[in-house]
Amino acid sequence: MVQSKIGNATQGCTKATGCLQINTEPYHPVYYLINGRSMPDLADTNYAPQYPVQPYNGNPHMHPGELVLLRVIGQGRLQHPFHEHANHVRLLARDGNMLVNTNNKLAGPLLFTTTTNPGQTMDGIFQWTAKGLNWDVYAHYDGGTTDTCTPDADGYHNVPTDPNFFEWCVDHKKPLESKPFGSVGAAGPVTLPDPNIFALGAWYSGTPYFGPDATARAGGPTPIPPFGTIANDPGSEAGFAFMWHSHNEREITTNNIFPGGMMMMMLVDPWVFPINESN
Repeated sequence: MVQSKIGNATQGCTKATGCLQINTEPYHPVYYLINGRSMPDLADTNYAPQYPVQPYNGNPHMHPGELVLLRVIGQGRLQHPFHEHANHVRLLARDGNMLVNTNNKLAGPLLFTTTTNPGQTMDGIFQWTAKGLNWDVYAHYDGGTTDTCTPDADGYHNVPTDPNFFEWCVDHKKPLESKPFGSVGAAGPVTLPDPNIFALGAWYSGTPYFGPDATARAGGPTPIPPFGTIANDPGSEAGFAFMWHSHNEREITTNNIFPGGMMMMMLVDPWVFPINESN
């Protein structure tokens, strides 16, 4: 008779080939992954050589107005409440079944957090347009730009060749700043601190504005951040980074160390910045 050991307990096994006995408790995971990676590895490029079996990162890029398809697959034994910053997600399907009403029209809810059970899948659509922010994210201002915003029937500037394609026209030339350090001046809803005393992150372009000339419009006399210290060129990309992460706070750690785990970024780029979707 073959003996099979589980922890400190030895149990009899009557099979000549042995018995597979696995202790499943106590269960105490310390690593949480998206696409097989954990933050900050999720920020590395696709097909990074250091992850030969985890080729995809967690930093999708999009332009304002584009529709991004999400497929959330719950794995493991725990429920992972995943929160997408910047907007809600319109749920399209659950476990591959479209959510429709009695008229066969899409009827999925808008979700603040997509919560999947183990083995469950959810398909949803995410969109970001800056509608409703009540300030001009492109930093348009009187006397400093010739950009126009002509609303279509939906209220957006629908000229694909313009740098402010899909701008929400109601907010055109509405300032963010009051008494600004940079060059966009009017009585906006907030007063920003001097960018010379900011603690700057890798994706911050030195300005809260969006688009290819945002730094020149509102960056101030000192280049912020210093040249060569940022991941994305503010002269071309200057986009917004929105965190997408698990709302189970322990799942954005690795071995209880923050940051880690299930935390990634959705990067919204201006339309003049091309997004390479070949991989």
